[in-house]
Amino acid sequence: MTDPKQEIYNILYADLENESVLDVGCGTSEAMPIVGEYYGIDWLFNWDWYEYPIEEHSYDVIIANDLFPNVDQRLELFLEKYLPHCKEMRLSLTYFDEPKWYRAKRVDGDEVLTMLQWTRAQIYHVLPRLVVKAKVFDGTFPNGRRVLLAWLKGGLA
Repeated sequence: MTDPKQEIYNILYADLENESVLDVGCGTSEAMPIVGEYYGIDWLFNWDWYEYPIEEHSYDVIIANDLFPNVDQRLELFLEKYLPHCKEMRLSLTYFDEPKWYRAKRVDGDEVLTMLQWTRAQIYHVLPRLVVKAKVFDGTFPNGRRVLLAWLKGGLA
């Protein structure tokens, strides 16, 4: 069996060869060769998605793969700001069945934060009426995380 991250990548990106795609939190994504028009934003390139002028753009598909809710907990803000500017949105959303948390040190201060990972119930609370199709990914991750793949209808559909 292939790596679970590779399987998720294949599910989210495989059918996009003729689409304009915005990949939010792309990192150093390998999706560029397989999509029609590819655009990526990531903090690695000095772009916080919240500061990106999405109002000036539109896309066939916006993807956020493994960004919400545990790397970035602003999922509701993201949906509100980005969903009107695409035909479809695809998300891979990480959650845990059992309580799990991590400690993070703020880069702009001396505080150490304790971040509680989201549960599936918390994700569904944010996405109740927006999801067109959803699939719980059955791949096994060593840290016990689960992944919900969600397809949402955008405002341009």
